[in-house]
Amino acid sequence: MKRAQVIDLLIKLKEEYAHQIDTSDTEIDRLHENLKDFPFDVACKNVEQHMLTNPWPPKIAQIRGGVGDLRDQRKAKDQTAEYFAERDKAQAAAKAMPAGWKEELYARLKSGTTARH
Repeated sequence: MKRAQVIDLLIKLKEEYAHQIDTSDTEIDRLHENLKDFPFDVACKNVEQHMLTNPWPPKIAQIRGGVGDLRDQRKAKDQTAEYFAERDKAQAAAKAMPAGWKEELYARLKSGTTARH
């Protein structure tokens, strides 16, 4: 998010929360530092949702939607895709058990022997 977009977000918040919003340069800089890696459109949606259900202005975590950093989400998604690719690879390399293995195991369990014939 750009600094100008932070100002737009503050204007939207000021319309709803009037005297509860600090629009000083220091506050704009602080918000920009914490929101610069976050998409403006998502922040706007989160703020709009917050305004519908809360009488107090949102904190940074609420502007971000409480989901944390989008980079963490992307990283988790990439790791999941990597994990499933490894599973697919292992499944392709897996070999079927030899014919009759289950019946042989049951027979050994019934007879009480552990040694193979």
